Amino acid sequence: MPKVVISGYYGFHNSGDEAMLHAMLLALRDAVPGLEVTVLSKNPDYTAREFGVRSVPRDNPLQVLKALRSADLLISGGGGLLQDVTGPKSIIYYLGIVAAARLLGRPVFFYAQGIGRVNTAAGRALVRLVANRVNAITVRDQDSMEELAALGVTRPPVCVTADPVLGLDPSSIDRERGRQILFSLGVRRGPVAGISVRPWKGPDGYKEAVARVADDLAAEGWQVLLVPMQYPADAVTCREVAARMRTGAVVLDRAGYRDLLAVTANLDLAIGMRLHFLIFSAISGVPVIGIPYDPKVNRFLQSVGLPPGLSVENLKYGELLLKVKQVLEEKESISSRLKERVACLRREALRNASLVANFFA
Repeated sequence: MPKVVISGYYGFHNSGDEAMLHAMLLALRDAVPGLEVTVLSKNPDYTAREFGVRSVPRDNPLQVLKALRSADLLISGGGGLLQDVTGPKSIIYYLGIVAAARLLGRPVFFYAQGIGRVNTAAGRALVRLVANRVNAITVRDQDSMEELAALGVTRPPVCVTADPVLGLDPSSIDRERGRQILFSLGVRRGPVAGISVRPWKGPDGYKEAVARVADDLAAEGWQVLLVPMQYPADAVTCREVAARMRTGAVVLDRAGYRDLLAVTANLDLAIGMRLHFLIFSAISGVPVIGIPYDPKVNRFLQSVGLPPGLSVENLKYGELLLKVKQVLEEKESISSRLKERVACLRREALRNASLVANFFA
């Protein structure tokens, strides 16, 4: 039986990353029958139970090395693992796992990674040193390929695919489950606007701008649902936005990635900072408005044919309201275009697993 180890930001209860692992496993199991998977996780018990895989603690060097030694391939990804905006630990950790695998003679596959930003000289040198020694690289957008080139990564050839979550079949999402969740929260009539915000290290004026636009939507008969994607941090920020509103808003209680996919499928409009909140919504053809805190958000919007979002750093109420009005005027055409574009990206997302299968052909 072929064996792989998957390294990524798993077990932290970030719904976007958990959905990536879910989508990767579906695609890999279809492409490589009988595949045995071990996931490096912050919470191995949860990961093993939720995904039906073997899982070991990501911060236990002995268990990680043992897993790598018994594997045929290390998959690093998906997601934005190689960046140092949040500090040097991410690059050091993920490239350390890659380096260990190569030292053990195991091939390494970068799976739909989003690269950057890498701002420090040390980080850039580490990426250049290690990434040039892996066996295959796919990235989820064109900018990531260009970033690797700028970092001095010249081999192996880089293939642009798409985020793993875009490989999910929209018909597999349990819309009825989403309706039940909304009903239980008292969201029972009128169009629903989902808003997802996260903590931001800069000015917090974005919270006021989002709250005022949410009030305007509520005044027009919309139900406003605030959607945390990672607990507890996002939930705190969502509640802060709700507290600034004059009208009532519902904050979605702690929910897993499956329930979040189900809920977003029932939205009529999605406004969000988190990349995977926008991806979840776009899969179901929900018009999206991005509030980028990181280049990856605009990269995704570009990939689905939408204009750049409104920067969180200097978000203004007036410009966000104008954006909402423009999107609602073109709601049906945007939804139709999103479905067409996502269908193309789904094929690209599934190509990641097909390329992994080549290692076992």
